Amino acid sequence: MVMLPPDSPEFFLGDLKGKGVFIWTCSTCARFCGAGGREIAEETADYLAGKGVRVTGVGAVSAACFMSKAAGTLSDLPGTDVILALCCSIGADCASRASGIPVLNPVRTLGTGYLGEDGIPRLSAYK
Repeated sequence: MVMLPPDSPEFFLGDLKGKGVFIWTCSTCARFCGAGGREIAEETADYLAGKGVRVTGVGAVSAACFMSKAAGTLSDLPGTDVILALCCSIGADCASRASGIPVLNPVRTLGTGYLGEDGIPRLSAYK
């Protein structure tokens, strides 16, 4: 998947104030696109905590779009009111289905693609 990260964490900060937030991310596509991955998720957690948001945890898996990974990580999240999904829309949907918790996904999923030899994600063109 090819996706774009949110412009800034300020974009979604207001939606998270006063809530317990679990950050869910993908360490493959989202990481390659700069929209997620453990490092970005932990930086986001630190930023949110510094702004008074109660972060309940961070989950970084190899593929957020695998329901088995979502179910294994998100089935029991005490104190979590919302999941912040730093992954594609499919990974966010898996998070919602596996947890039953509302999901906020500020990442813009553009579509399927590939990682070029130069390390740049590119959308696939189907003809």
